[in-house]
Amino acid sequence: MKSTIVTKVICAAFLLTASFAVAAQDQQHPDRVFINELEGIWMNDAYVKQLKKTRMPHKAAKENRPVVIAIKRDGRVYPYLATDFEQAALMVVLAVEPDVKPNSYRLVLGEKNAPTSSADATYVWFRGQRDPDHKFRELAFKETFLMKGKWANYEHVGMQLGPVMNSIVLSGSYKDSDGRDWSFSDEGEAVFPDKKFYYEISINDKKAQCEYLEAEDLTAPDGKSYYGYAWKSGKLQLFHAELKKDRVRCNSKPFAVLTPQ
Repeated sequence: MKSTIVTKVICAAFLLTASFAVAAQDQQHPDRVFINELEGIWMNDAYVKQLKKTRMPHKAAKENRPVVIAIKRDGRVYPYLATDFEQAALMVVLAVEPDVKPNSYRLVLGEKNAPTSSADATYVWFRGQRDPDHKFRELAFKETFLMKGKWANYEHVGMQLGPVMNSIVLSGSYKDSDGRDWSFSDEGEAVFPDKKFYYEISINDKKAQCEYLEAEDLTAPDGKSYYGYAWKSGKLQLFHAELKKDRVRCNSKPFAVLTPQ
């Protein structure tokens, strides 16, 4: 019993000493950045601004190329994904290294989570400052794969892409001309007066003739049904749509015009 107590005391003392050592190290390096502090979806500012202005992803993508950097924990590793919704690059974050310049760092990327020589690693530089609550909300990335090393500003928009896009483009409560209720949620649930379903917004379909969302439909040949939409004079227009020869086409006249509540 005595040896067990002694062991516990030694372990507690060791943990306390270790915690003080870590605290001292953090005080010596207050600008140290850990990979979990970068976790989430980062979207280039120019596209975010255009998307918020138009609330129509296809149109926004034509004006400003969307570039998204996603860093999300998967088990014991943090994959790094860069995409413009047409092309994508996937690597694993091996480390975050500081630069000699203040507020400047680089991600060390490898093809897999394994020891990698500096010659075989890929580097993505970034810079930025934490907000008063010690979180990064804006960063400049020198993205390697899609942007060919060109610097651009990125905004932290959340942890999942779908809810982010939904919240900017469609989410909210509406009424039609007959006073009936309609709604779209961040989580992707649409509630019409006569039905309820889960939807997904099309983000970057260059073949499409219109902006659209899709829903599961087991009676359709491709297992999906389509609804077109457009924002006009602050109101949301909904259109019947269908897939013809691999291209989504919308009717010319809306079946509902909705007023945000």
